[in-house]
Amino acid sequence: MPEPRLTPLEPAERTAEQRELLTGIWGEDAPNLFSTVARHPALYRTWFPFCMQLLAHSVFPPRERELLIIRTASLCASAYELEHHLKLGAEAGLTDRDLAALTGDASQAWTLREALLVAAADELHTGHTITETTWHALAELLTTEQLVELPMLVGHYTLLAGTLRSLGVPLDTAPGFIH
Repeated sequence: MPEPRLTPLEPAERTAEQRELLTGIWGEDAPNLFSTVARHPALYRTWFPFCMQLLAHSVFPPRERELLIIRTASLCASAYELEHHLKLGAEAGLTDRDLAALTGDASQAWTLREALLVAAADELHTGHTITETTWHALAELLTTEQLVELPMLVGHYTLLAGTLRSLGVPLDTAPGFIH
């Protein structure tokens, strides 16, 4: 990975506002993503609740949420997100074969619902929309809330991939961080 363009804030570098944003959740060891975005405190305050809504309170079951995130992170070549979400995906029930299929290293016989979710992530990545065919099939299987959240979830992780890669956010060294 290239040198960071903006380094994550070390505890000694943080303003009182940045300490407030970061230490209440992680103590001094905030993940690099968060300690980098906190360089813009106003944006962080707005973005963080949205991020946590999608991660911790998704209307998708954890396995499907992680399927969508991992597929998106892989398509966007986001090593940072893959580092974390491959672990979360395994914890959510995705098998090694599932994970390999999501990252393009294997094929998989998905359920119809999973195949449609993967197709939607692929379509959002390539054309920034879910095609009519995929939409109609998903509409038969998903709730209204899931239909709204799906492009927001994929879009958020696309945004994160671009931010992480553009800023050169380094991988975390401490295990167990989520995002």
